[in-house]
Amino acid sequence: MNTPRVPAGCALATALAGLLLAAGCAKQQQAAPAAPALSASLPGGLAPRASVLDLMLDLVDPNADELWESVATISTRAGVEERRPRTDEQWQAARRRAMTLVETANLLVIDGRQVARPGQTLDDPPGQGDFTPAQSQAAIDTDRASFVGFARAFQGAAGEMLDAIEKRDADALLQTGGVLDEACENCHRRFWYPNSPLPPGV
Repeated sequence: MNTPRVPAGCALATALAGLLLAAGCAKQQQAAPAAPALSASLPGGLAPRASVLDLMLDLVDPNADELWESVATISTRAGVEERRPRTDEQWQAARRRAMTLVETANLLVIDGRQVARPGQTLDDPPGQGDFTPAQSQAAIDTDRASFVGFARAFQGAAGEMLDAIEKRDADALLQTGGVLDEACENCHRRFWYPNSPLPPGV
């Protein structure tokens, strides 16, 4: 993989904190194990555990790829395949993927979320013009406002895909997939591979 490719809900944090307090009144609780320290805690005692790379590898990449591949025109010697979600199950699966992307945008910008966990490395070494995770972290720390803005654009594009899916509009899903791809590329060009060669014609 060449790319690494908002806050947790206050209501959820408050509810969890309330449950823990009620349980503590009933009987003394054993001390909870300390969360892996990536950052400062969130309201309610929660703390991020996954890195940006984890979110990209485990949530963004697979779900975005599945959505992009769900609408396509495939030409082979056997003919042309118009790939579209058609069954209820296919549309429901697409909805889950789009909703995951929408909500992952919130996770990406939780304060203290680090690009990489301590000791975390990439499977493949950085390519030409790619940042290392440490360099990416430094770039985000220097210009966090832009990082949040890119995450907001990513969320907006994923939300447009979700809207198209809920209308079962395959053409709109295809169009908004291009918007999502552009949102991803804009962020990666700033915070992951700013010095990599541009594709021909760009």
